[in-house]
Amino acid sequence: MRMFEEYPTQEERKKLPIAILYVDTTEEMMPQDGKARPDFRVMGQDASFTRNEFLNIKAVDVEHILDHIGNYPSVKGIVNNVTAVKSAIGSLGQAAGQKRRAGRLLFAANAVGFVNSLRDAYARCEKISGDASNTNIHIFAGLCGGTGSGSIIDAIVQSRKAFPDAKISVYAMIPEMNLPKSDMDQGRYYQNGYAAMNELNALQTGRWFPQDVTGVGEARLYNDCVKGVADGLTIYCNVNENGLIFK
Repeated sequence: MRMFEEYPTQEERKKLPIAILYVDTTEEMMPQDGKARPDFRVMGQDASFTRNEFLNIKAVDVEHILDHIGNYPSVKGIVNNVTAVKSAIGSLGQAAGQKRRAGRLLFAANAVGFVNSLRDAYARCEKISGDASNTNIHIFAGLCGGTGSGSIIDAIVQSRKAFPDAKISVYAMIPEMNLPKSDMDQGRYYQNGYAAMNELNALQTGRWFPQDVTGVGEARLYNDCVKGVADGLTIYCNVNENGLIFK
C-alpha cells in the first residue's frame, strides 16, 4: 500500500525491482468474490495481493498431512510420534488455530512451494533490475499467531538456503496491547511470541540447528560473518513511544 502511495501509477511501479510474497494459512487478506477489501484501496486503486504474490499453506489440512505422513517426507522429519502430535494439535478451526506446531507442519508441507515462490519473486526482480549481484530479502511476521510463530524459523532457514549470498532482514512483531479482535487470545497468544523469540535467539546465536524441511537432517546455516542465519532481526510492538496503539 505504501508503494501505491509513493508510486501512484502502474508504469512507475513496474520499474521497481521489488516483489512481494504473502504466505498465510487463510485467504482472509485476499480479494473476496472478485472484490478487493475496502482497506486495501489506496487513492482509488486496488492494492490487494495478486495470486502470484500469495502462497496458501493450508490447501491441505494438518489432519490429512498427519494421516498420510509418508507422502510428506519434509513433515516426517519433524514428527516423531504422529499420534501424540495429532492429540496435541486437535481441531484447528480457522488458519493455524494459534498453534505453533500446526503452523510449522503446514509450512513444512509447503516448504518446496515456498522456495519456488521465492525464486519466482526473485526472477521478477532480476528481470526488472538486470542485476543479480545485490539481493535483499525482507521477512515480516507476527509472532503471536500459530502461522507466523510456527513458520518464522523455517522461512529464514529456507530463504538463506535458497539465496546464500542475499542480505536477509527479519522484522517480527509482538503486539503489546489491545488485541485486534476480542476472540484473538486463545490462551496461546503471548506464549507463542515468547517461544518464537527463544527459537530465534537460539538460531541466531548458532545454538540450535533446526530440521531442514526441504532436505535431510539439520540445517547448519549459521554464518559467523553475519552473526546468525539472518543478517539482522528487529523486534517491534504495536505501541510507539508516545503510547499510540496501532491495530
